[in-house]
Amino acid sequence: MVDSRTDYPELGTKAARMVMLELARILGEYKDSMLIVGGWVPELLFADARPQHVGSLDVDIALDHRTIGAEAYRMIEEYLARQGYKRGPEPFVFVRSVTVGGRSVDVHVDFLAGEYQGTGKSHRHQRIQTLRAHKARGCDLAFNMFERVTIEGRLPSGAADSAVVKVAGVVPFIVMKAMALAGRVKAKDAWDLWFCLSHFAGGNVALARAFQPCVDNKLVHEALTKIADNSNRPRILGHNRSRTSTISRPAMTAIFKFEMRLNGSMIYCAG
Repeated sequence: MVDSRTDYPELGTKAARMVMLELARILGEYKDSMLIVGGWVPELLFADARPQHVGSLDVDIALDHRTIGAEAYRMIEEYLARQGYKRGPEPFVFVRSVTVGGRSVDVHVDFLAGEYQGTGKSHRHQRIQTLRAHKARGCDLAFNMFERVTIEGRLPSGAADSAVVKVAGVVPFIVMKAMALAGRVKAKDAWDLWFCLSHFAGGNVALARAFQPCVDNKLVHEALTKIADNSNRPRILGHNRSRTSTISRPAMTAIFKFEMRLNGSMIYCAG
């Protein structure tokens, strides 16, 4: 068994993309209540960027617990089980084994949900049918600010396929990444932020304007504060050791400049 996170990262990203496409197909009944968040968002939103984004070794799926009922034709977990997904180490994680390049790669799928409505504040998960989706800070924004993207590729079976999926927009993605940066030391979080900041059409000025409809949102203000805190924190921000020197400084600079631009824009709008 290959640990795709350390041994064969290229195989891991290929496997994860296959699983992402497969989930879009087998959970098509729920397409209006699910969207892609996490590490695949930059690659999907900026597919034409050069150099390309590295993708992700995992797949993060956000489920809208407010709109998914128990009376569906088939339960989400039933669809997953029929396709070979197994429960993972956490109640919100499922694992799909995929063969890529003659090697078996385990892909982790995290099911996430918004914080509001549903279970109380003391609960870490939202109950969705038989699933327990992990509450993620900023996820609620994504259900209202998303883009539809066509993904193409191969399924784990080897068949070519495509699907239209909802993808978290750049605003909720940045908010969620800011929350993640404050709670863990995962260098790729900063690199993902840097990638979005570097490739957003119109630069930081246009991106700050995209945040303006959220000027009064407490989550956005919290994320802005966390971005500012992290931009001043002396730690490694490169997404892997070989690229630390070339990624960490631009990431720090881009995040800091964006924080300043967004802060000024929000103050202007609020005034």
